[in-house]
Amino acid sequence: MKIPIDIKIDSERIYSELGFRNGEEVPAPETSSMRFNGFMKKTKQGIQVEYSEIGESGKKSSVTTINTFGDNRIVSVNRIGQLNSHMVFEEGKCHTCIYDTGFFPMHLRVCTKGLTNNLSLQGGKIDIDYSVEIVGNLAEKNKLSVSVSPDKSIIIS
Repeated sequence: MKIPIDIKIDSERIYSELGFRNGEEVPAPETSSMRFNGFMKKTKQGIQVEYSEIGESGKKSSVTTINTFGDNRIVSVNRIGQLNSHMVFEEGKCHTCIYDTGFFPMHLRVCTKGLTNNLSLQGGKIDIDYSVEIVGNLAEKNKLSVSVSPDKSIIIS
């Protein structure tokens, strides 16, 4: 059974000097906050959250699926659409992940420094502190927070 949910995603990206030429200024940390409506359901392995992003044309541009595994210790994020990606987060571990640039797929190394996940069918939050490496070089550090709550429209008093 799919449960309608509200999703809030907060992120912070800190760039490294990789990809910037000598003398080029590294951008300040970039933060964003987004809200989506989606669905959540119980799976054999854990919980699955799914939401769609709408592009400028008003059409669905991508679908993101977040899955939890292993007593909420592993989180995978799959994004299918204009640009495709697959990332796996597991505290204290690095995973080779795929990011499709639209021209060719890139292999990234995603290293998870911290992962807190208290997601349940009643809602909850996933906090991930991770870095991305390209060919063994630090490209960026990220903090991602995904908050999930039941869609207010389904709550009956």
